[in-house]
Amino acid sequence: SAPKPQSDAFAKVEAQAKEWLEGKTPAAKLQTGGWSTQEWLHFLKFLPQQLNANQMKELDQAFGMTKAGNAEIAQQWLVISIRNKYEAAYPRLEDYLTSIGRQKLIKPLYEELVKTPEGKLRASKIYAKARPGYHPIAQTAVDKIVKKT
Repeated sequence: SAPKPQSDAFAKVEAQAKEWLEGKTPAAKLQTGGWSTQEWLHFLKFLPQQLNANQMKELDQAFGMTKAGNAEIAQQWLVISIRNKYEAAYPRLEDYLTSIGRQKLIKPLYEELVKTPEGKLRASKIYAKARPGYHPIAQTAVDKIVKKT
């Protein structure tokens, strides 16, 4: 009997994403000014699993996603980049994984990386550099991901 919270903010984010996905509005023309972290995360999570190279490049150019300063937004973008083999984000991925050790943020990236043979290799190389900087609990979690293959 508890009321369900409703937010028109997320509905507006979804509408913007649909406009872009349907080719009606270029990414640079989307009305994203003033979006909160949660709205950006919702936008990124709303996108389909597979995007083409042009779509990835367009989003990156319009919003500077690869250079995002917010760790959570950057993490979500990097997951999408790994999934879609967006090589322009790979240097940022390595920098991110070697400079941030928070398990919540790094674990999904390693999990996405190990889904492909080339990703497994990349994960192993990055992890070899990054592991000493991770908390022991994060090391244990990522050890299981990277070494299970």
